[in-house]
Amino acid sequence: MSNNDEICTYSKCIEDLPEEILLRIFRYLLPYKDYSSIRLVCRQWERLGRVTKDWRMNNFYNNLSLSTSSVSIHWHLIDPPKKFNLIPRFSHSVCYVDSKRMLYVFGGNRDMATSLNDFWCLDLSTRNWERILATGSYPPPKCSSTFIDDEQGNLLLFGGRSMIYIDDIHMREQLHHELHSYSLEKNSWNLHKNLNEPGPICDHSASIININNQKRMIIFGGCMIIDDQYQQSTPQRTNDLWQWTNTWTMIHVNGTKPEPRKGHSQFTLNSENILIVGGSSLTRVCRDVWLFSFQTNQWTQITVNNQYPNDFAPSNDDLSYLSFCMVLPSQILITFGRLRRHPTENERHTYSQYDFSHCDKKSREELLLASSSLPSSSSDENDETNRYSIIHKRSQLPLINNKYNMMDISSGFQMYRLDISNLFSLNPCVTWLPSKSTSVFGSPSRSSLYYSLIYARSEFILFGGIEKRKLCLQKHFSDKDNRSQSISGTLAFITMSNIAL
Repeated sequence: MSNNDEICTYSKCIEDLPEEILLRIFRYLLPYKDYSSIRLVCRQWERLGRVTKDWRMNNFYNNLSLSTSSVSIHWHLIDPPKKFNLIPRFSHSVCYVDSKRMLYVFGGNRDMATSLNDFWCLDLSTRNWERILATGSYPPPKCSSTFIDDEQGNLLLFGGRSMIYIDDIHMREQLHHELHSYSLEKNSWNLHKNLNEPGPICDHSASIININNQKRMIIFGGCMIIDDQYQQSTPQRTNDLWQWTNTWTMIHVNGTKPEPRKGHSQFTLNSENILIVGGSSLTRVCRDVWLFSFQTNQWTQITVNNQYPNDFAPSNDDLSYLSFCMVLPSQILITFGRLRRHPTENERHTYSQYDFSHCDKKSREELLLASSSLPSSSSDENDETNRYSIIHKRSQLPLINNKYNMMDISSGFQMYRLDISNLFSLNPCVTWLPSKSTSVFGSPSRSSLYYSLIYARSEFILFGGIEKRKLCLQKHFSDKDNRSQSISGTLAFITMSNIAL
């Protein structure tokens, strides 16, 4: 039999498959180049491809939004490629470009004293990394920069910080004021020099907004270097709002401003509004949410519509270090943090329709008894180990009928959801939604901070990070220990479905 005969026979076998089988096969394809390829085969495959794409998107949005539906969160972890020197990192900059089906990663920290300026792209169609060797004015090593798509063929990298050596043993922090743009077409960096610029800044937020058919980059907050009365440079948080088109301009704000902060997340909602959430001020973790209108140039604080502000939200220890991403069709903000294992009495009373049987009184007493002899910090490594052992050893109680299982008791990450669907109602508010009944497949065994989180075509992409326990509490290192062991280079693709995708 010739090769042509084999191809014809194979094609005929595929054509004879029932559509139900083809649809089930198509569900397991990656939602990028594979979907484009199957549409080119024949009219039937083009139609089934559209059906599969719509099913996947609707399934993801529904499972994300419905607060009481039972759904599984599936984690697919990919270790750093061995043939490339892709160094584990945290506080790096990422940008997703949907038209290229690429995730771009720049710089970050490999440890507390060393910043990077390597430039990578991840092909989401193949899940393969590639290092980009670009020309032009290359950015310096730095972390905590913003990296966004200007939707005109360029990626904008602004600000950041790094550590520089003063002498052999002394170091100091350096903030950056440079604005670089990377041309996707020319594969080159360009340095934009402007006199009226915000100045050196890091841990700020940025997004692109289209005002009067003009694309503008809006940045807010961050940490800046300010000279005090003694001519000493000290980092201070800011609440200034700037825009960049071809030049920098500070936006005049009418009325009250949000408290100066850093480490927050910013989102463009439409051509008139941006939203900020999270971060930390000089004295507290910022649990407030603010909306800015470019029509009135005013900030509006949005009510957090939970009876108790901390219900179902990340803890104070985590909130200022977590990245949020927005899923617009569902009008939900998503982040991943450490598990909150036991609800408060207020949560039990307010959300009585949820099942708390797995947080039974006996296990709660055992937990309090064990933790009473340990340091009070929830991020202590010994404390975490004891909590895990107690939770996994206790007996499982049957679920109560007609109630929803509120939390999944396991180590690793928990998904937190902030509903922003009522931002433009008569009484604007946002709401932290209850945690769902989730079976977590393949989640990392330990949760991390300073990771990057991107939403792309019905999946979340989480990369890098650092374990807070090792960052803050591990003060002594043995000869066999390595500081970089707590830093993650793992790439995670997260889907939500009743079947693994």
